[in-house]
Amino acid sequence: MRHKLSLLAVLVGVFLVALGATLAWSGRSDNAFAANPTPTVVATVTVGDLPVGVGVNPTTNRIYVTNEQDSSSSVSVINGDTNGVTPTSAFGSNPYGVDVNPTTNRIYVANYSANTVSVVDGVTNSVTDTVTVQSHPVGVAVNPTTNRTYVANQFSNSVSVIEGVTDPPIATVTVGTGPLWPAVNPITNRIYVTNAGSNNVSVINGVTNTVIDTVTVGNNPWGVAVNPTTNCVYVTNRYSNNVSVICPGATNTVPVGTEPYAVAVNLTTNRIYVANYGSNNVSVIDGVTNLVIATVAVGWHPGAVGVNPTTNRIYVANISDNTVSVIQDYAPPVGGIAEYPQLAPSARNSAHGSSKANALAVAGAIAGGALLLAAGAWGMRRRRAG
Repeated sequence: MRHKLSLLAVLVGVFLVALGATLAWSGRSDNAFAANPTPTVVATVTVGDLPVGVGVNPTTNRIYVTNEQDSSSSVSVINGDTNGVTPTSAFGSNPYGVDVNPTTNRIYVANYSANTVSVVDGVTNSVTDTVTVQSHPVGVAVNPTTNRTYVANQFSNSVSVIEGVTDPPIATVTVGTGPLWPAVNPITNRIYVTNAGSNNVSVINGVTNTVIDTVTVGNNPWGVAVNPTTNCVYVTNRYSNNVSVICPGATNTVPVGTEPYAVAVNLTTNRIYVANYGSNNVSVIDGVTNLVIATVAVGWHPGAVGVNPTTNRIYVANISDNTVSVIQDYAPPVGGIAEYPQLAPSARNSAHGSSKANALAVAGAIAGGALLLAAGAWGMRRRRAG
C-alpha cells in the first residue's frame, strides 16, 4: 500500500511539472500570435474622382491623393490622425503622380495633360511653382537627400530632373519605351524607372544623370519601389501577375494578385505592399523571405499605394470607387515591439499571459519536486526500518 502511495506521489509530481511546462508554452504561443495579427482595413476615406496617385509625408502625417478626373483637378489631403480630408485645387489638368519631400515639406504633382509639375507648399496646401516638363508626365519620385525630383514622361520616353524648383529642369534623361513610374534610392543615389513598352527598368546615376544599366523584367512593368536598407528594388509586372525583386546578386519573382499596378515598401518592417488592380486586393510580401504573407481586400480597382512607416499605415487609392482604403499593419520593426507604440497593448497583454503561465510552471515544478523528494525520503526510511 505504501509503495503504491509512493508511486502515486511520483506520478503527481511529474504531472504538475508537465502541466506547468504546457502552460508556459501556451503563453509563448499567445505572445507570438498577438505580436503578428493580420493587416486590416481600419478606414475607408472618400476622395475625388479617379484617384490615381498617393504620396505620404511621415513627418506631418499627411497623405496626398491625386484625383485625375476631378472637375477641379484636385489633390485630396488626408489627415493621418483623423482621416479627415481637405481638398485642394488649381492644379494642372489631370494630376497623376505625386511624391513628397519631407525635408522641405514640398509636394510635387505631375499634371498629365498639361505637361507640367505643380510644386505645393505642405503648410498652406497652395501651389507655389509650376515646372514645365516633357510630354505626358506620369510618375514622380523625390530624393530628399539631394533635393532632386524625377518625373517620368510617358510619351517622350524620358525622365525630367528637377533640382529644388527649376524651370526648365536641369536635365532630361532618355530611357526606355513608355516610362511610367520612377523610384529613388537616396543612399546609392540611383533612380529606377519602369518602361511599360519595353518590359525593362532603366537605372539612372543621380550624379551624372545618365542611364547606367537596363534590367529586363516581366510583361508591362508598372510600379516600382526601393528599400534603401537592403538595396532591393520591387517592380510590378501588370500582365505577368507578379513582382520582380531585384537585389544585389539575385533576382526573384513573387506571384501576387491580378494586374498588379502599384507597390510601396515599409522601411521599418521590411514589408512590401502591392495593389492588385484586377483582383481588388493588396498582397503583403515579407522582404526577408519574398513570400506573400497576407492578402487584404480593398476597394474597386486599387491603383496606387503609399506607406507611412511611422504609423505603419498603408494608403491604397481605389480608382473606380473614389476612395482610399487605410490598412493598419502590425508587424514589429527590426528593433522589436518596444519601439512600436501600436503594438504596446498586445505586447503587454501577451506578456502578462506568458508571465502567468511561467509562474504556474514554476509552482508546478516546485510542488512536483517536493512530492518527489518526499517520496524518496519515505522510501529510504522504509528500507532502513526493514
